[in-house]
Amino acid sequence: MTVGDPSPGTPKNELDTPALLLDLAVVERNLQRMAAFFTGSELQLRPHVKLYKATPQLAQLQLAAGAIGLTCAKLSEAEVLAAAGVTDILIANQVVGPAKIARLVALAKTCDLKVAVDSRANVAALSHAAQAEGISLGILVEVNIGHNRCGVAPFGPALEMAEFVLSQPGLEFRGLMGYDGHCTLKVAESERRALALQANRLLAENRRYLEQSGIPVEIVSGSGTFTYRFAAEVEGLTEIQAGTYLLMDTAFQEHGVREFECALSVLATVISRPAYPGGENMAIVDTGRKSLSPQLGNPEIKSPAGAYVRSLSDEHGRVILENEAQDLQVGDKVELWVRDANGTINQFDRFYVLREGILEAVWAIPLCGQST
Repeated sequence: MTVGDPSPGTPKNELDTPALLLDLAVVERNLQRMAAFFTGSELQLRPHVKLYKATPQLAQLQLAAGAIGLTCAKLSEAEVLAAAGVTDILIANQVVGPAKIARLVALAKTCDLKVAVDSRANVAALSHAAQAEGISLGILVEVNIGHNRCGVAPFGPALEMAEFVLSQPGLEFRGLMGYDGHCTLKVAESERRALALQANRLLAENRRYLEQSGIPVEIVSGSGTFTYRFAAEVEGLTEIQAGTYLLMDTAFQEHGVREFECALSVLATVISRPAYPGGENMAIVDTGRKSLSPQLGNPEIKSPAGAYVRSLSDEHGRVILENEAQDLQVGDKVELWVRDANGTINQFDRFYVLREGILEAVWAIPLCGQST
């Protein structure tokens, strides 16, 4: 906690707003559900921390629940995790450019660090930097399994990239990764299983292709919250990168991930009850697009019942009131579900951690707004 933070024991409705709320009991249930899924399986969970910007308390909860390590999107996330004592980290992204590569090899001295690659130029630059620092840097070749973002083409190109990594001093080929992002929000729920199986089988087939060529493949990493159940059916994967399951949002639930609960909400304050014609059943709250990401649609109202968001501007929200919600007055609180967890968390600098509506802790979000 920092100076000015409310004290533990503060009731939720006494928090200043906008406030990003985290229900710790829900987080614990989500952890337990995912841990139970992996119990007895050779497949391991390596959760993605980009969701919560590498907040160390959440990372440690995932590790304590059985995760073998953590996945990052950004080098800065890996740096925060390593500083918090995390020893097994995958950056599931390409780290490019002299400044970032210098940070990467420095970090690799402190933990078991692995990074994705998909170009010879990047591999050569990583090799040069690793040699200069006298370290061995773990490498995963990213394979394009249908998402058409990063990654080399399957089979021959993947083999050639792995062979090139093996030829470069200072680098250790650890395996493959692939992301089935085209099987998430972009497809109908009824189509997801077949597409996810197709994508992850392709990743597993690339493992067998490399091994038949004499290259051992220790790690095959991929999938996410939308597809982990289907990827787990594919023999040959070793770890799953699911992340959003931990905190969830209403968009994920609406699109088919219903076994996990939403732990996030945003508390807002009514700052105006318009009296102009047409505004009689409206409340204006102090929470807009700069607090709640509308990328996946407007958020739903958690409480009070009988209210819905009509629109969000930068710092204001227009809330339509029906039934008992019409009694809201200036100064009253409105709680909104988070619809886009990734985009919303990135706009806050702290979680207000609650249990049964009472503040238990305040956790700083260490990389709020940072993107390196």
